[in-house]
Amino acid sequence: MAEAAVGLVVGKLRDVIVQEAINLYGVKDELEWLERELRRMQCFLKDADAKKNNGDDDRVKNWITEMRDLAFEAEDIIDNFMYCELRRQQGQTGCIGFIKRFVFIFDELISRHKVHVDVEGIKTKLQDLSRSREVYGISNIGETIAPTSQSRSQNVIPILPQLSDNIDMVGFDDEKKKIVQELLDINNANRSVISIVGMGGLGKTTLAKSVYTDLECKRSFDIFAWVIISQEYTILEILKRIWSEVSATQSVDTIRDLSVAISEKLKKGKYLIILDDLWKEDAWTELLKVFPDVNNGSRVIITTRFADVAKIANPTTKPHELRCLDEKESRELFLRKVFFPRQDIETCCPTCLVDYAHQLVQRCGGLPLALVVLGGLVSKQPQTQDAWHKVVDNMKGQFVEGGKRCLEILALSYNDLPYYLKSCFLHFGCFKEDEEILTEAIIRLWSAEGFLPTKNGTTIEEIGFDCLEELAQRCLIQVTNRGYDGRAKYCRIHDLLRDMCISEAKENRFLEIYQNDTVDCATMPNAGRRLITFNDIKILNYSNSKLREFPIEIKSLIHLRYLELHADYLKEVPSWIGDLRNLQTFIVQFSNKIPYSLWTIGNLRHVDISMFQGAIPPNMGNNVPKNLQTLKMVKAGSWIGNTLPKLTNLCELSINEVSNNHAHALSSSLQKLGRLASLLIAGDENIPSSNIITAFSNQHCLKKLSLKGSLNCKQLPHNDVFPQQLVKLHLKHSKLEQDPMTTLEKLPCLKHLQLYNAYIGKQMICSATGFPQLLSLVITILEELEEWKIEEKAMSCLKSLKIHNCQRLKMIPEGLKNLLLDQLKLTAMPKEFKTRVKENTGEDWYKIQHVPSISIRDYD
Repeated sequence: MAEAAVGLVVGKLRDVIVQEAINLYGVKDELEWLERELRRMQCFLKDADAKKNNGDDDRVKNWITEMRDLAFEAEDIIDNFMYCELRRQQGQTGCIGFIKRFVFIFDELISRHKVHVDVEGIKTKLQDLSRSREVYGISNIGETIAPTSQSRSQNVIPILPQLSDNIDMVGFDDEKKKIVQELLDINNANRSVISIVGMGGLGKTTLAKSVYTDLECKRSFDIFAWVIISQEYTILEILKRIWSEVSATQSVDTIRDLSVAISEKLKKGKYLIILDDLWKEDAWTELLKVFPDVNNGSRVIITTRFADVAKIANPTTKPHELRCLDEKESRELFLRKVFFPRQDIETCCPTCLVDYAHQLVQRCGGLPLALVVLGGLVSKQPQTQDAWHKVVDNMKGQFVEGGKRCLEILALSYNDLPYYLKSCFLHFGCFKEDEEILTEAIIRLWSAEGFLPTKNGTTIEEIGFDCLEELAQRCLIQVTNRGYDGRAKYCRIHDLLRDMCISEAKENRFLEIYQNDTVDCATMPNAGRRLITFNDIKILNYSNSKLREFPIEIKSLIHLRYLELHADYLKEVPSWIGDLRNLQTFIVQFSNKIPYSLWTIGNLRHVDISMFQGAIPPNMGNNVPKNLQTLKMVKAGSWIGNTLPKLTNLCELSINEVSNNHAHALSSSLQKLGRLASLLIAGDENIPSSNIITAFSNQHCLKKLSLKGSLNCKQLPHNDVFPQQLVKLHLKHSKLEQDPMTTLEKLPCLKHLQLYNAYIGKQMICSATGFPQLLSLVITILEELEEWKIEEKAMSCLKSLKIHNCQRLKMIPEGLKNLLLDQLKLTAMPKEFKTRVKENTGEDWYKIQHVPSISIRDYD
């Protein structure tokens, strides 16, 4: 971790040095010296970490600790310097700027002297540490260690979006068959509970997921829900999660009302509920009340580490206790991860590496998580005897049983990470256990922290996604959902890996988790660099849950780079937010006013505004944040013509309340935004389509487009007007009179299409060879649609189809029988339509009987 801290400081120093304004303080030479010395010292840190991990004496550990603390001290000096420089630049221009500069000249002289003194202090400490390095026998990493993971990764094929994030289940096929039989047992009409028991990392969740997605199970139940419980839970939050799984309507706010609503909903069908990672008997005792038994064969599956919990859940049935994998199964799982699942397991491992593979597999003791993580580590190594031999040597002798054995292997994989990935990985300790994490958010946090390396021609966000994919390839995190462009959208971390994150992070002062009922760690001398709290914040001087004022304490956080506020009825954002000169990401909900000063922040990259009533225009004036990449949920206005064309780095833009008055300005501005990848335009009633859609022809990066509002035209323009690289398209309330499929089916890259009240015609045709890449299609509230025709070889790649509330549609298209669908959802459809697709007896059943997962419901 010391290597990561030093690497971060070296990067910041490099950024500071390239700025001409640094000569203001006359310390350029000193900072350049510091940057060179820290870079040299970084070379020795990996060897020092290796000695520490191999159990060498405490002197090495002390040296690493001192080096880390010195890096933290240097980082604080640099951050303070940069903040002063940003403040100085803010008031340099114009007559007022001259006056400010004159008034604050003495502050600048003081700052110059302070920077000089601070750097001299760092210099002295660094020289002492450099001399002591030889005493501790810490050598240059370049002299004794093979190339680092960072250099090796440049020669490794990166993980591709089409590769599965989850490896196939190994060793539990028989157990899965038994569980499926219990689920589908027609002789047991009672609601019954099935328990899967085993230690952490043994594969309980993997087995439950395999059962949950089983095609036969999908056809046998009407209502499904998967809810993660974990150690830290509240009954209210669990009930809200269950409700969000079984209903599309907004949840109520009390346990009583939610319990009644869930129970009533579950009575309407045969349900399958998964309660994953249940720790406490009390949780089950409370949740049991909302699962009604109406003798229709409903089932609940729980996964738990504790046999007592399983026994309480179902005293009459023996739980499914998972075992460790045998040697053959262990070898298969390990080799699948090392050489990827598509290769032949029997022949994929080179003969010269078979013995090393055997040794590594034996060290895992049959624990699936250990095998997967170790396989991820080995997959990043060269396929040579020397490389694999080093991995074997780095593993300690005989591991202890159970979770500690697994943690040793997890630590080995963590230690192999390049320094910047270590910081990124430890940051997962900042999230709740089993939390599903929005990748966009964590990448912005990494960027704010300065963890991500820079690369010419590549944005920080792109580098962040690459880092996240590498962590996924090493099996240190799990990607749970991917977006329209194939990038990871959500991810999570196994609780054992999170435990290791937190342990390592605390030891290295990376973070501390604050608990309201424990000592305030922020007052401790060796407190972490980050303070995390998952409870109500009581360390700040406000407690009103109906927050109407911006907490003044935030004003003092001058190094703040990421700020996200979710507060009901926040009156306004104060003007002093402009003093947060380092702010990169600003997300706020329910604010009625955004000050002009926000847009004076030169570092601002991402702004997302959700308001209580209506939308807010971003009145930027002449202070245009040129680094701005994301601007979401803002109101249309004069700024579209004055400011929008200057935001040339915008990648994501969403504008509300667009009208005909904005047509020309918006069309002209869009043509100047050459990096735009995602665009949402919502009209107050309609969208001036003739002007705006024409502007799309110049968009060469646009992949995601949402148009919400009447398009004021009978038909879509020729397909050439649409960006040819468009991947996802959502048309809502477009009210087209002529079939939109004529245009849309010719878009060569389109993979996801949603039509919501977009067409008011009676017939729709998907022509032969049309929609060559389409994967998912959602058709909602096409009120006049009576006939839909799918010609042969149309939509040949379609996997998911949803038809909702099309009341005049008479029957399912004949051409559906030729589509290799994985999933079909039919909701709120007329009675005659549902009768025609009824299983086995419906006259249209033959068109869809080949589809593995079919859902027919009266509600969405």
